[in-house]
Amino acid sequence: MKYLITLLTLTLFISGCASKPDYRLAKNGSVGYSDQKITDDRFRVQFKSHSKTVADASDYALLRAAELTQQQGYDWFVVTSKETFVESEKQQPGSSVGFTQTSQMERNCGLLTCESRSRPSKEVGVNINTGINNDRKEVHSILEIRMGKGVKPNEDSYGAQDVVDNLSEKINQN
Repeated sequence: MKYLITLLTLTLFISGCASKPDYRLAKNGSVGYSDQKITDDRFRVQFKSHSKTVADASDYALLRAAELTQQQGYDWFVVTSKETFVESEKQQPGSSVGFTQTSQMERNCGLLTCESRSRPSKEVGVNINTGINNDRKEVHSILEIRMGKGVKPNEDSYGAQDVVDNLSEKINQN
């Protein structure tokens, strides 16, 4: 029984780690963010993730754009171009553990009376595969941004501090 509990805990830990993208600097084409300076006030920001949703990559690209805007000494940014690429991959479950508890009903009838008995029945099953759990997507969200100082020019512009405040909470919840 200890082996079963250990296996179940390990399975849940591994699947939990793989479910959300990590917000980090991408190294050698790995998942995470990267940016490239185009001019003094224009940058290309990319976030690459393995996730179930496209929204995660888009949010993290916006967050990186906001952080970069602040690092460069600007107050706001406008997204001048946005591209999103999605590559789906269907993968088999990594492992599963099942436990079933049922009862079997027996009924014995004689000439005048019937007697009913209930017997508990328990089944435990373990299935381990070498795949990873869930249908996941490789998502690339690419933004080109223009940065500015002072008052935001219009509704299409993002306040860098507002974006950091709101989207940083999302990272901390994951």
